[in-house]
Amino acid sequence: MSCSTGKNQYPTKLAAEAALIESHVDRNFPPDQGPQNVYRCEYCGDWHLTSKSPSRNKRLQKMINSGELRLKQQARKWE
Repeated sequence: MSCSTGKNQYPTKLAAEAALIESHVDRNFPPDQGPQNVYRCEYCGDWHLTSKSPSRNKRLQKMINSGELRLKQQARKWE
């Protein structure tokens, strides 16, 4: 079943977080741009990505702080 919001749906928070991180790697977003967190949708019950969040996802923030996200972004350019 698709969500009335039209957003991509993820069945679990973990799957949504993986998609969040992958979107930053694939699209080479600077840390303060692109989706920043995940949330459970009140309409479909699945998880979505959001760029309108007062806080950044903890897993994403950890990867930014450690430099891991930047390394993954650089490595993706070589694939």
